[in-house]
Amino acid sequence: MRKDSTFRFAVALLATLAVSGIASIASAGIVISEFRTRGPGGGNDEFIEIWNNSGIAVAIGGYTLRGSNNAGVNSVRATVPAAVVLGAGCYYLFTNSATTGGYSGLVPGNTTFATGITDDGGIAIADAAAVILDQAGMSAGSLYKEGTILATTPLNNNQSYERKPGGVSGNSLDTNNNATDFLFNAATSNPQNMASLCLAAVPTRISTWGQVKTIYR
Repeated sequence: MRKDSTFRFAVALLATLAVSGIASIASAGIVISEFRTRGPGGGNDEFIEIWNNSGIAVAIGGYTLRGSNNAGVNSVRATVPAAVVLGAGCYYLFTNSATTGGYSGLVPGNTTFATGITDDGGIAIADAAAVILDQAGMSAGSLYKEGTILATTPLNNNQSYERKPGGVSGNSLDTNNNATDFLFNAATSNPQNMASLCLAAVPTRISTWGQVKTIYR
């Protein structure tokens, strides 16, 4: 009986934290987890990685990668094939297929695109109903951006923007402010695809979830 009441208290606490904004800092769903608009091979050496930041598999068939330049001119760059399902904590990778100076990474893309992303543009991922789920921008004129924009990356380095916290900790930070949510990897980009190791995604901050687990014990 005590365990049942403790569990109800833990659930109530989590709900309270979520309402207060403590637990809402992480988004649940598909997010842009890492990307670059330029790499060692030049302006077409690009990739955009998305991550399933939820505890359930998501059917992403028909989802689209979209790009914008600094004047807001935009288009669909790639479409995920039908029937693709992305597992919880798993990745999906879009890569530039240009024959000259295209994506040079060793991890192959799951879907390719032929029209590049300008260094001072922006990117977005939309669902099959064309609803924008996440976006990042490098100029005020880009159609796609959230809050404070990111700096451009003019050098041909093995670089990327990665959503925090990054690496094996996942990419769950989503405050709807690009400058807050992304960190810059100056020479350590790490694109991952559907064959890469999936992480155990948690749709709330680890610290909050830890509080609930401790109480329940």
